[in-house]
Amino acid sequence: MAAKPGTGLMMAGTIVAFSGLCIVMVEVLRVPPYAVLLVVGIGMFVLGLVRRFTREDPENR
Repeated sequence: MAAKPGTGLMMAGTIVAFSGLCIVMVEVLRVPPYAVLLVVGIGMFVLGLVRRFTREDPENR
């Protein structure tokens, strides 16, 4: 299955925007850098679980 056109560009934009948000959190809001990494890691894990269990193909579970 091929990716939809523009998906890569949207992903790149999301990464840049998220990087900017992390910089703002650390520099302006004085959030400790380890807290940002912890939240990102937990968020990615949860998103992975959501994608796994909401996938329509039950054969790949």
